[in-house]
Amino acid sequence: MNSSAALERGYRRLLAWYPRAFRAEREDEILAVLMAGAEQGQRRPRLTEAADLIKNAVVIRLFPGRTGPERRDLADGLAVFSLVAPLFLIAADILHVALPYHFPANPAVLRVFGPHREIGGMSLLRLHFFDIAVGCEVLIAALVLLGQRLLALLAIPATVIFWAASSWWIPALPYPLQLITAGVFLLEMAALLASPGPRRGRELVTWRHGVVLLAAAGAFQGFALWYAATNRPIFAWTAHPVTAAYVITGIALAAAAVVLAVVFHLNRYFLLVFAAACYPCAMQLAFSAFRTNLLSHPTPDHLAVLFLPPVLFALGLVGAAGMRARARVPAKPASPA
Repeated sequence: MNSSAALERGYRRLLAWYPRAFRAEREDEILAVLMAGAEQGQRRPRLTEAADLIKNAVVIRLFPGRTGPERRDLADGLAVFSLVAPLFLIAADILHVALPYHFPANPAVLRVFGPHREIGGMSLLRLHFFDIAVGCEVLIAALVLLGQRLLALLAIPATVIFWAASSWWIPALPYPLQLITAGVFLLEMAALLASPGPRRGRELVTWRHGVVLLAAAGAFQGFALWYAATNRPIFAWTAHPVTAAYVITGIALAAAAVVLAVVFHLNRYFLLVFAAACYPCAMQLAFSAFRTNLLSHPTPDHLAVLFLPPVLFALGLVGAAGMRARARVPAKPASPA
């Protein structure tokens, strides 16, 4: 292999760091410039060239430009998430009421709990603050469906402040449902701030998104049932062998959601943001498998494990949107002498 072919191959390996759409449009042009500036007999890219190409590739992936497929994909994915994420929470609430965890019917359970041997179920509807919590979620969902981004941005922090002021209601909900709500609200705020908004999401959402989110909600409920049966010390002695079916069901539905998302070619940024919203709940479930409950008596370390990554992710989305907005502001013309 001559030096020119080896050098071109080295440049192409570095250009592979760039987004596919960018390479399709600019790779040949950039490669021609690099090859024209190479020294006689050079066989591989210089270290400074490699560092510069990789740095620019990372910047383009993190902060897409004003136009181009990558920029539109990111904005569209956030817009779709801003529309469907509140609907996912409502689906999770419905499943939690419709499919509760029932304690085994043995004398010890009956002595402690009486006839109400369940976590979740219709009994939740008799809890005043659960009704208010679900009502707030329905209000936020209605606002995004109507395209009222500003009102939704105001409603989410108002809801969180109300819940914080009424902290004694929290034991009424299992930890997975609390954590999935917190994660979705956090990323919903970021998506509303960093995207064209739910009006654009209405133009993009299809029945395919609904199928994937229903499968994801079913997977969440399967894991929530397993958590209720096995990972509360006060209830651990009530677990029975059928709890393994909850884990199997959760894994099967989660795998189905992933496969369907790939088959339906859903926006990858939408899927990434949805995964970030599920992160706190997933971490709680993962730690609870080792009998460690991060939320029962939370320490700063526990809260950092649960919420620091999605918070940083949300701040990155908002920061990237702010940088793009500043880039779109035209420079002021010079004033005449």
